[in-house]
Amino acid sequence: MKKLPIAVNTYSYIYSLSAFDSVRHLLGLGFKRFELLFNAGHIWVSDLEPSVRRSPPTWLANDGAEIVSFNLPIMDHNLTSPNPDTRLFTHERFLELIELAGAWSVPYVVLVPGKVSPLLPAPATALLGWFTDSVGALAEVASHHDTKILIENVPATFVPLANDLSKALDKLNDNRVGVVYDVANGLFAGEDPAAGLKMLGDRIELVHLSDTGRKTWRHDPVGTGEVDFRSVAEAIHSIGFSGQSVMEIISTNPDHDLPESRRILAQWGWQGSEEG
Repeated sequence: MKKLPIAVNTYSYIYSLSAFDSVRHLLGLGFKRFELLFNAGHIWVSDLEPSVRRSPPTWLANDGAEIVSFNLPIMDHNLTSPNPDTRLFTHERFLELIELAGAWSVPYVVLVPGKVSPLLPAPATALLGWFTDSVGALAEVASHHDTKILIENVPATFVPLANDLSKALDKLNDNRVGVVYDVANGLFAGEDPAAGLKMLGDRIELVHLSDTGRKTWRHDPVGTGEVDFRSVAEAIHSIGFSGQSVMEIISTNPDHDLPESRRILAQWGWQGSEEG
């Protein structure tokens, strides 16, 4: 069976290294494919020099680094906020990210479908309307920049489970939008990640890998939580997925935990250090 390709997210380094320094560092650890986590001080579109916004630094390709995706985590933005100013701010940040992805030939931009209040969420029809309006508009822009929006399953949103996300995408009805399925998010939200993968099937274009328990939401090193990675690998093969899996691990000791997680994943069919 063909080994599954694997990439690594720069999340663990957002407060210690710039994104470019993180990539250089991770290249030294044997990684070649990367998802950049956008956080001010690590990498932020408006902080980049105009020349870098027009094209990626040449050393990336020269050193064999491949950027597979951009990821703007759900920190200070909200696509489904009842506040129109917040939605506009979010839309503008994703426009910048899409334009940069186009300039850098990065195939995917990860999008979290907006947070909801745990006390009194907005009506479901409003949340779905804000989601479909915003994502539809962003997908149109992305199509002109040769990149693609991928919606992520996230517990704090109005579509925490695979079935919820599937229904929202049915309503959106736009094949220019795909899915990134996060196995830790799925488990914490209350579903079997393997079942979530199978539910979303050919909509999935990227998979996020990390570990977590069911009581505390984490993105821990592989093998330290309750995610069944063997069944995840089997589900990935069963749906015919051959795209990138991204280790989105948050660790205080990433220089150890990222290579070790890759080593463990290789036992279940992902590429090891000598293959990826």
